[in-house]
Amino acid sequence: MKHLTCLLLLFIMAGCNTTPANLGADDGRLADCPWAPRCVSSQASDPDDRVAPIRYSGSLAEARQTLLDVLQAMDEVRIVKVEEHYLHAKVRSDWFNFVDDLEFLFVPAEQLIHVRSSARVGLYDFDVNRDRINTLRSRFLTAQ
Repeated sequence: MKHLTCLLLLFIMAGCNTTPANLGADDGRLADCPWAPRCVSSQASDPDDRVAPIRYSGSLAEARQTLLDVLQAMDEVRIVKVEEHYLHAKVRSDWFNFVDDLEFLFVPAEQLIHVRSSARVGLYDFDVNRDRINTLRSRFLTAQ
C-alpha cells in the first residue's frame, strides 16, 4: 500500500511540470485566470484576480532588458521565451518543486507591461503570485 501511495504521488506530481496550453498573448491579451484563486493578472476579468500593470519610461527595448535583468537576478526564475512584445518565465517553488508561470505583455503605445502570474496546480496560492508581481514591480521601478 505504501508503494502504491508513493507511485500515485509521483504520477500526480508529473503533471505539475506540464506547460499549460493557454500561455502566450492572443490579440493583445494574456489568458484569463482560471476559476481557482491561484493566479493574478493585469487583464483579469475577475477583480479579485486583478493587479496593476507595470508602467515604464524609455523605450520598449530598455524596458524589456530591465525586466530581464530583474528576473535573471532571481535564483528560482528561468526565462523560457523572449519575443519583441512578450516574455515568459517559469518559477520553481521551494515546496515540492511546483512551477508557476510568469507572463509579460509589452504595450509600447501605452508604455506599460501587462502581467500574469499563475500556479500550474493547486486550489489556492496563499497570495504568492500577487506578492511576486508586487515584488517584481518594485524591483523593476527601482532598476529603471
